[in-house]
Amino acid sequence: MALRRYDGEAGGSRPEDRNGSAPARLNDLHPGEGAHDGPGHPGAGRAGPEGTSRTTAGRWVFPAAVAVFTALCLSLVAWNSRMPAARGPDAPADTFSAARAAAHVREIATAPRPSGSTAHAQAREYIVRTLTALGLDTRVHTGAAASHRPDLSPIGADSRYADLRLRNVVARVPGTAGTRPVALVTHYDSTEAGPGANDAGVPVSVLLETARALQEGPPPRNDVLFVFTDAEESGLLGAQALVAEPGTLPPDTVILNFEARGSRGPSLMFETGPDAGWLVRALTESAPDARADSLLDAAYRYMPNLTDFTVFQEAGHQGMNLAYLDGYTHYHGAGDTPERVDPATVQHQGEQALGLARALASADLNSTPAGDSAYFRVGGWFVSYPLGAALPAALATAGLGLALLLRLWARGALTVGTVLRGFAVALGQLLLAAGAAFGLAPLVAARHPEFAHYYDIGAHGPPLVGFLSLTLAVGCALALIARRWAGARAQVAGAVLLWIVLSVLSAVTLPGGSHVFVWPALGLLSAAAVLTSRAGATAGGRVLAAALGTVPAALLVFPLVPLLTNALGLGLVAVPMAVAALLAALLPGVLPVLPRLLPVTAAVVATAVLAAAALLPPEPGNPVRADLLYLWDADRRTGHWISGVPADDWSGEFLPADAERGSVADLWPGWRVPVRRGPAEAFPLPGPRVTTKVLGDTADGGRRVRVTAASRRGADQLVVLVSGTAVRGWSLTGVPGLHADDPAGDAPWELWIRHVPEGGAELELELGAGPATVRVIDRTQGLPGPAADGPDGTRPPALGVASLGEASLAATTRTLE
Repeated sequence: MALRRYDGEAGGSRPEDRNGSAPARLNDLHPGEGAHDGPGHPGAGRAGPEGTSRTTAGRWVFPAAVAVFTALCLSLVAWNSRMPAARGPDAPADTFSAARAAAHVREIATAPRPSGSTAHAQAREYIVRTLTALGLDTRVHTGAAASHRPDLSPIGADSRYADLRLRNVVARVPGTAGTRPVALVTHYDSTEAGPGANDAGVPVSVLLETARALQEGPPPRNDVLFVFTDAEESGLLGAQALVAEPGTLPPDTVILNFEARGSRGPSLMFETGPDAGWLVRALTESAPDARADSLLDAAYRYMPNLTDFTVFQEAGHQGMNLAYLDGYTHYHGAGDTPERVDPATVQHQGEQALGLARALASADLNSTPAGDSAYFRVGGWFVSYPLGAALPAALATAGLGLALLLRLWARGALTVGTVLRGFAVALGQLLLAAGAAFGLAPLVAARHPEFAHYYDIGAHGPPLVGFLSLTLAVGCALALIARRWAGARAQVAGAVLLWIVLSVLSAVTLPGGSHVFVWPALGLLSAAAVLTSRAGATAGGRVLAAALGTVPAALLVFPLVPLLTNALGLGLVAVPMAVAALLAALLPGVLPVLPRLLPVTAAVVATAVLAAAALLPPEPGNPVRADLLYLWDADRRTGHWISGVPADDWSGEFLPADAERGSVADLWPGWRVPVRRGPAEAFPLPGPRVTTKVLGDTADGGRRVRVTAASRRGADQLVVLVSGTAVRGWSLTGVPGLHADDPAGDAPWELWIRHVPEGGAELELELGAGPATVRVIDRTQGLPGPAADGPDGTRPPALGVASLGEASLAATTRTLE
């Protein structure tokens, strides 16, 4: 098939798109020339073999230069994104060794270690023993804490958490002339679902190896603390207990928190505390291979994820949060084993920890400069500038764009209408590509059971290639379809306008991430300015324009695609595809000829790759087990099976695979996450023992009530639910509730209590006026009856329920005696 020139004339341009006998793209316009002149040479529209040859060659100077600069930039990004080689056990004593650290992981991650379990106690003893052997002053900090963390609720409820027996490990390397303490922090508990080799076995091992290596150098100037918190997975409670006692962790301590949300990949600095510009500089200077981008920090603030660093930041500590996030499908699961630990990842996080520890331990931290910064990595270099400059930079870019558009409008090359039509095409490309990716992702992942739990699959690389091809196909197809309505010049101008709009919007709503749009937009505008000047008529000018338009986008935007895919998973691959669509919308400004077969070819490639990815078998060695929960309602004398993920052969024996998802609010008020449920054989678990007593009335008609609850079957976990009225204040066995509570409305007040003594927990509530219902649930690990023979003996817990009758706190006073 013959190739048609992709411009306004080839697509039947509108009259305002023409300024002569043949319309042209932005890079076809030069001072003193009509739009009929070809790209790259004045008078390129001349007839004759020699003129035709020069015209054809000139048209391809710009796209060829774009291709070369793109390849060079991506090669630079790939080169500087290499992971460090893991050091062996014979590495110099004063350096970090992944092999030495991995030995700690194998000791710690032998079994699930939720707070209070035997494996949890063994991990704590190992940490204390290791630090003591290094000669560090090590102690176990004990305490109790309560927090209000609805974002951590596994059932979507308005949840509070409390623990009456927390054990944090704190080791100290004394400074010679301390200015401020520096604390390296991680948690040592895991979830019940798996042994937690990565979360947080690796960060624990990183801190232990960092403590050893730090001892090999000169004594630090500042105190260096190594802190291992308890109960992070159940409400960030260990960190909460630490900040409640400033003597253990002084309020001016600089916090470096280390985490894992996957099983491989680089360790990213993704969150900072207040006035952290100087800390970012310290990171980039002490760990040259550090990966940090203020986009991650800005975006993380809008996400529901929490770590211990949240607690320290709320308490006013300065610091940084670092974690790795690739390999998400092993996170919080049975597959998070020592075999899944990537030595290169351990080395990368370890070098950051040791570098920061040494730099901050020797620095004068008495008067650190105030202010936050926007920062990002460009190839192998870090760029940083004050965060307050984000909006002025975006407005300056918008001003340059407006000036350029007015210049082209004055020359008759563009009108407001053509630009707006091009903007609509670019926005349509973005929405269509993102929508197609969002709709197809579950189909591609249909054979992968882990997708239901993680919204991702173990090997999402091939699907990512397929979705990128799909984005190219959608973008090119829409550009060709719309060419009669908006010619090539209008489409390029509209795409650049979309970049400018996103620059300003991001600078207002997400200033730390605005550089992703501002600097590429500035590069595109600079390229357009060159192409529409006299310099654009020369080959050198076109090469310069290619560099200006390509380099910022290639260095800043392209790396976002795999990063966002790793962070968000295949289920939200629409987000990186929207970024890719922004780049695809610029193709009409690059190619002098846009083949009609290009979208067809891209669509064929996308179909083949996505179909092949959909047929890939599940990741070997990473079984995703169904969960199963037994709930016994002691009031109604009924049993229930509950499961949150698709069935497997084992769980199907108790809960049919075709059980429909629904609510369990009748059993557990406030439970909002839909689950599969079904009737269960009766295993009459003794319900908790509950007593209540009215302590007095409040001035506005409310009451102060004491609820005492204890398990009759030895459970040390309780859940207390209060519905029907507001809980205005509360305290638990002397631990005050830290947050004022709003009227309950449709969301029952909920408190999860861990490490309940045998005598029970004593909860004092200040209730609003009106009737109330109190429901108490006790919780144990393990299942009753035949389900107790499930694999590994680590299935989710059974629940027993006891409930006081409706209105019992208001109308029936004898029940309160």
